[in-house]
This record gives sequence, structure tokens and C-alpha cells, in this order.
Amino acid sequence: MARALSLAGAVLLGACFHAPAYSPERSLAVWRALESGPESAPESAAAAAAARARAGGAMTADEAYALALANNPDLAVVEAEAAVAAAEVDVARQLDNPTLRLTNFRLADAIAGDPRMNLGVRVPIPRPGSVRARVSGARLAADAAESDAAAARRLLRHVVYQRYAQIAWLRADIDELTRAAALYDERRAQIGARVERAVATQVDLAVAGLTHAEALEKIGRLRSELARAEAELARAIGPGTPREFHADLDELRAGARVPDRETLVARAAKARPELRAGQARVAEAQAAVHVARSAAWPWFSWAQLNYYVGPDSTPQSFGFGVALELPILSWNRGEVKAARARVRQREAEERAAAATVAGELEDSLARLEAADARVAEIEQLLLPRVEEAAREAAAALAAGALDPLTANEIEARRVAARRQHLAALFERRDAMLTLEAAVGAPLDP
Repeated sequence: MARALSLAGAVLLGACFHAPAYSPERSLAVWRALESGPESAPESAAAAAAARARAGGAMTADEAYALALANNPDLAVVEAEAAVAAAEVDVARQLDNPTLRLTNFRLADAIAGDPRMNLGVRVPIPRPGSVRARVSGARLAADAAESDAAAARRLLRHVVYQRYAQIAWLRADIDELTRAAALYDERRAQIGARVERAVATQVDLAVAGLTHAEALEKIGRLRSELARAEAELARAIGPGTPREFHADLDELRAGARVPDRETLVARAAKARPELRAGQARVAEAQAAVHVARSAAWPWFSWAQLNYYVGPDSTPQSFGFGVALELPILSWNRGEVKAARARVRQREAEERAAAATVAGELEDSLARLEAADARVAEIEQLLLPRVEEAAREAAAALAAGALDPLTANEIEARRVAARRQHLAALFERRDAMLTLEAAVGAPLDP
């Protein structure tokens, strides 16, 4: 007997769940695994490797986004939540299991050699339409969760491509500012020579030195901003080995054909996952109202088939029993009221999502139009005139008819115009990416 009890105790102990204690070594192992990169490579790994080789080992924006889809930890969490919501649909389909019941067994009868009992199988009876409403609600919840994952992918795309455009702009701006610093240093040397000949003052030399120092300080500031942008891009892609990014001026000049406003609204209504999620959550709340209202009506909660077991039992010793729920003390009004309030909340959220999308479309479209006009103004007015002035200055300087300081100033203004053009190109590219994020899909090139 003692051996049997020990064996039963061992079996029960083995069936219990034992939560592991916190282990710093496990956290360190997870950390190291993240640093080594994704467990599975993207489908286009061979093409990405070839493209990186062509770009000197650096990733393009398309490759970085493909890697981010497979490697971003935050996106993985959202997609895992969507997978859980999809699995909950099968849970909603499940019915409660029947129970085997043993009643009216008395120990005294068993000792006297006359055991008697009732055996019963009790089967729960779901309310009409409750299972279907529950499954529909679970499906709609899974649809909303998948829409959230699609929204996370949409925002991730915007971050990756926007950071690439920013890196391209900063690198080109640093190059232009480096040229400006060289011009300022040359100007300082020219003024220094004139100071020695007493045709310029120390104040002029000091101002020239200050201008050169300010340019060097701006270069340092831009390099810090570039480092932050590269770090943000690396975090968006996900953990792994250090990466190089192939970002040049083509990132700034990349554009797309912008359709009319009505077409943009129609595409956003079809593509924005937030709108789909809003509708799904309204329908999910309505399904919950149906389930709550069905609980306010009388219904059979279970049916039971009994069999009497005893010395005088016969093949006809069967019985039948049911349980009827009577809504006397509670008509489930509180749950119905709460479910209807949830419907109103989801409808308000749906309207708010639609208003947000409409506002984002209007703002991003207006910003893109303004940025495009700014680029056109610089390319059609400022750049041609500054290039013309630079050509005339170079010719005059070669003929000895122009002060070298004036030629230096014109060249510096030419560099400043190119920097304005770069900033305008980045603003337009950023506005285009913001419009694509507002629409919910890339625009046709």
C-alpha cells in the first residue's frame, strides 16, 4: 500500500509544472543569439548578398527593409500576437466536454455487499447561435490583430526608407560643407597675406577665422546627426553584426507619380490596416452583444443520461434529466449594457481612425506639394543663376579682372545653394515617404 501511494505521489509530482528560476545565463545567451543575427535568412539572401557585393558590402534600402521584416524584435512581437489571435479561433470552436458523474454511492451499502449508485453522463448544451457568435468574434479579433501587424510593417517601412534618405542627405551635406570649410580656410589665408601687406586688418582675419571655425563645428554636428541616424536605422533593422548602408543621392531623387486626391483616398481606404482593424473591432463588439443578449433567455444548460447500478437494476434502469436556466434574479442586463457601450466605443474608435487617416492624407499631400514647389524653385531659379555667376567669376579671375576674395565668396555661395538644394530634395523625399505611409502602400513610380 505504501509503495502504491509513493508511486501515485511520484506520478502526480511529475505532472505538476515547475517554473524555472530566473537565470542571468539564459538572458546572456539570448543576447548573444540576437547579436549573431537572425536564425533564418530572408528568402532573397543570395540576391541581397550579390547586391551588397556590388555596393561594396553595404545594404540598399530594399535589402535593409527585407532584413528588418525578418529581424525586427518589435515586429516579431506584434506578429506573434496576431498568431495567438488566429489560434484563438480554434479555441472559440471548442465545445465543453461531457462529464461522467457517480452519485448516491454509500459506503455502508458497499460494506454490506449491496453496492448501489447512479451513473450519469452530463452534456452541456450551448445556447443557440452562441458558438457561431463566439467564433465570429474570435475571427474578427484575429483580423484586427493581423491588421495591427500590417500597420507595424507599414511604419517600419517608413522608418527604414526615411532613415536611408536622411543618411544620403547628411553624407552629401557633409561633403558640401567640407568644400565650404576649405573655401573659408583659403579665404583666411588670403586675408592673412593681406594683413602682412597692411591692406587688411586683424579684425578681418579674425572674422575669417571665425567663419572657418563655425563651418568645422557644423561638420562635427552633422557627423553626430549622421551617427544617430545610422544607429536608429540599425535598431529598426534589428540586432546583429554591424552593417554598412549604401545610401547615395539616388535615395533623394527617388520619386513616384502622385495621383489625384480621390484616388489617394480610395487607395488609403483599401490599404490602411487601421481602417480594417476598426471595422473588425466594431463587428467583434456586436458579436459580444449577441452573446450577452442570448444569456438573458431561458435555456437548457445541460442534459444528463442516468443509469441505476444495483442488485435490482435492469436494462430499463435508465433515466433522463435536464437543467433549465431561468432568468429570474438576473436578466444579464449589466453585461448587455456593457457590451453595447463597447460597441459605441469601437464605433467612436473607427470614426477617429478614419479622421486620423484623412488628416494624415491632407497634411502629407499639402507638404509634398510645398516641397515639390520648393525643389522646382531652386532648380529653375537659384541653381542656374549661381552656376552662371560661378562661370563668370572663374573667367574673370582667369583674366585677372576679379578680386580672389570675391571669387571665393561666389564659390562659397554656390556651395550654399547646393546645400539648400540637398535639403529641399530630402524634404521632398521625406514628404513622399510620409504620403506613402498615409496611403498605406507605395505609390507607383
